[in-house]
Amino acid sequence: MTDSVFVFSEAQLKYKFNSNHPFNQQRLELTLDLLKKIGAIKEEQIVLPRMATDEELLLIHDPNYVNAVKLASIGELPQAVAENYGLGTEDTPIFPNMHEASSFLVGGTLTAVDHVMTGKAKHALNLGGGLHHGFRGKASGFCIYNDSSVAIKYMQEKYHARVLYVDTDAHHGDGVQWSFYDDPDVCTLSIHETGRYLFPGTGSINERGQGKGYGTKFNIPLDAFTEDESFIDAYTLALQEICEFFKPDVIITQNGADSHYLDPLTHLSATMKIYREIPKIAHKMAHQYCDGKWIAVGGGGYDIWRVVPRAWAMVWLEMTENSNFSGSLPKEWLDRWQSLSPVTLPPEWDDPIDLYPPIPRKEEITEKNAQTVQKALYPIRNRKKSVL
Repeated sequence: MTDSVFVFSEAQLKYKFNSNHPFNQQRLELTLDLLKKIGAIKEEQIVLPRMATDEELLLIHDPNYVNAVKLASIGELPQAVAENYGLGTEDTPIFPNMHEASSFLVGGTLTAVDHVMTGKAKHALNLGGGLHHGFRGKASGFCIYNDSSVAIKYMQEKYHARVLYVDTDAHHGDGVQWSFYDDPDVCTLSIHETGRYLFPGTGSINERGQGKGYGTKFNIPLDAFTEDESFIDAYTLALQEICEFFKPDVIITQNGADSHYLDPLTHLSATMKIYREIPKIAHKMAHQYCDGKWIAVGGGGYDIWRVVPRAWAMVWLEMTENSNFSGSLPKEWLDRWQSLSPVTLPPEWDDPIDLYPPIPRKEEITEKNAQTVQKALYPIRNRKKSVL
């Protein structure tokens, strides 16, 4: 048994809307190359993804929708019909072989699941996954199929697992939450920028689940301009209390890298500090509650040059207990990619202290976030009191 596997193949780079679209899978290549240049990954740790079958996609997605994606893939879906399914929009333009490319991303997460759940590996990382906005019958927010939702349903049916899904993308993990909103055996935690100014506009603390699933869905909407300490406090406290409450069999984390100050689509003020801490706490909780069973996927992250490779490399480095990298990035990596990058690549693993000017409302934002966490966790704490 190996401790960790890294799911990747060139097929994952074919999920490409167009050359101007912000969702750019070149970040997978940049991340893997960074890990190779520091000698942090061996060829035998890289496993190839497979393509998800139609039967697997239908665990979550509507048959008519899957058929529509297939027709769109070969240019045979009329525009009027496409729009009903969220296809052919500015966010999710149609591209050739879209169904196959999307199925590979889902299959990559299922490959990660099978490695962990059969005991071949303790941990598995599929950075090509994390497409958390996909709905049962509609594409949304750069996401065609929702690999995490399919993977969770797959784990329930094949391995009878209680699953904790943890989403630290700056955008609310709406597709996954709604897929399991009434399911008490799937717990979701999403820590994201408030939907007041940001897509998809959901993820308030009052979205707690429904029916039997009530009280197993947690949202922590952070104020715009939230900084590292506040983010880390919210994440650490919430994840620890929710693990203790839910006692999962397996943890799946979505590791969007778009809460960073430099991300062009969001309004948070995090730095590389949070990307060191996020996988560290998840890793600890997986060993404490799940015998180490931890599956991680990618997600958002739109500064693909300066932010995503460093942030995503940290997930793998933590998985392989190799997370003490600091100081300069490897010269070979900088030399290879700088000529292709439209921005100056960062010289170090960590961000400079003066990355941005001080946030004038820091104390107010921090206090508001702390109150949000208290309100979000109130049902757990209230239940504890009533038991006592």
